[in-house]
Amino acid sequence: MRTLAWQRWARASVLAFGYVLCACSGGSTGEPTGAAAAGDPTTSSAGSGAGSSDNTSSGSGGESSSAGGSSTASSGVGAGGVPTGDGLLFFDGFEYEAGREDPNVVAAFQAAGWSGAKTQQANANGAHGWLHTAASIPGFAGAFPGASSSRVLVIEARPFTLDGQTDFYLQYGNASSSDFDDYIPGDVWFQFWMYPQDSGAEQSAYLSRNKFFYVCNDSYPCHSHLWMVSNSATPYNPHNDFPLGYPTDGEFYFNVSSSAGMSTIFYELGDPYASDKLGQNDISDWMRPNRWTLVKMHFNTTSTSGNSWEMWLRPYGGAWLKVAEWIGGVTPGFTWDIPAEAVGGHRELRMPTTVGAFPGEEQYDYWIYMDDFAISIDEQSLPVYSD
Repeated sequence: MRTLAWQRWARASVLAFGYVLCACSGGSTGEPTGAAAAGDPTTSSAGSGAGSSDNTSSGSGGESSSAGGSSTASSGVGAGGVPTGDGLLFFDGFEYEAGREDPNVVAAFQAAGWSGAKTQQANANGAHGWLHTAASIPGFAGAFPGASSSRVLVIEARPFTLDGQTDFYLQYGNASSSDFDDYIPGDVWFQFWMYPQDSGAEQSAYLSRNKFFYVCNDSYPCHSHLWMVSNSATPYNPHNDFPLGYPTDGEFYFNVSSSAGMSTIFYELGDPYASDKLGQNDISDWMRPNRWTLVKMHFNTTSTSGNSWEMWLRPYGGAWLKVAEWIGGVTPGFTWDIPAEAVGGHRELRMPTTVGAFPGEEQYDYWIYMDDFAISIDEQSLPVYSD
């Protein structure tokens, strides 16, 4: 496992020089390109154990009539509202223009600190989806929830319209190079605002084959991931049903699975055919359409046993609710074991990658808006909002 000092050096190198990602399928080329600096961690991981969300106030308040970022974020805030927590590894507030019709849009994402991107407007073969930024959301008249936010990321998956499974993504890190070992640490936090759109011409629906966080330790597409996040019509274990319908009307649950042979997620009290798929223990809230929700996830894969995934949701103006807690050896009936040689983190993250099925199979388009995407080694360094 790489030392934290090495990780700081590696991130500084990538953010200084960047990596160009081929617009077609495949990995990064390793060619230098300019990129803006993001966070630089200076503290060690908080270690294993359940998160608390104590660093985050629930907040309250209404919405303004136009997009303009009424929320404020703390945890150390620099120029332009960018948080500066010591443990922050990466942050993108999407405060830049990345055009839906711009064939050179990958450069805009790289300048924001991403290692690369694959998206339809860059003439990417088989992308079947667009990644771009926008200053407004059709049907939405409120303020964006991010810190000093005037733009958001648009994740536009079009497997139905373009008749084929998507393969589009933003990429952080480089799975093809051992220099990026543990670039995404084994003990890692993610946080982001998300708005699942289901309004007007942007009608979204979800089945159960949509990846969202695809991590790798060798060339993509990989089977070296210790976990994978998907969005789905079903919450999987411990419920394993379809309370939102199938397909859903613009709403979904997040769930987590593992790669056979690399990581053994096992829940013995649920459906034996889905024993490696984890969902929300509490399904009283979910990713509701046409609502901003702050999502926080914590993964800890730093041991051969007792590994964990936790998730919290907080609607704009509301309070945190812990909806998922899977801690190996603690959650009844649940274990999460990893071979000693695979314990740790990942070299690369791609978001969202594949959505939908294959040509001729049932599939649906979706639109998701995102604001203030953060990766951190501890919960305390994540942005805190008062909305």
